[in-house]
Amino acid sequence: MTQPERQEAMTERSTEAALRARLLLAQRHAHTTDAERAEADARFHQAQAALERANAREARTHADAVNAHTAVAEVRRLCDLTISSSVRVQAVAQARDTLAVIDSCMAGETVPGDGAWGTVWLHGNWRYLTSQMTTAEREAAADAVARWNAALNADDGNVEEGEPDGLRWWRDDR
Repeated sequence: MTQPERQEAMTERSTEAALRARLLLAQRHAHTTDAERAEADARFHQAQAALERANAREARTHADAVNAHTAVAEVRRLCDLTISSSVRVQAVAQARDTLAVIDSCMAGETVPGDGAWGTVWLHGNWRYLTSQMTTAEREAAADAVARWNAALNADDGNVEEGEPDGLRWWRDDR
């Protein structure tokens, strides 16, 4: 083999090695790009799932509000029926008391016990204490704290402030 043939063979080998190196680099880049794309897709799907969970929570809240409104309307109807047609004085008094409580709750007024729940919210380990309750008990306690907080905010002139952050933590954990 002559010198020019050797040089040509070496040039071919070095060109081939360079091409293999470029191919390997391109393959690594493609794998990295594929992995990054997969991670981006996963983040996108996680965001979509979080949005769907939020929409579901909103729908459940709306359904609960509709059910509560229907139940209150039925209780009002029964109380009005009792007041208008009962001859029992105690039944009429109880129906009037029930209507007074409904009106008080619908107006957002505090009820006895709200201050106690407010103290638990401020000074107790709220998350731990409510984790020991059923969801219905948690909601009732959180409603009491929300009423108490709204009354305090109204006294301070902050009527547009909502519920305290983390009050209904169990909804956020879904």
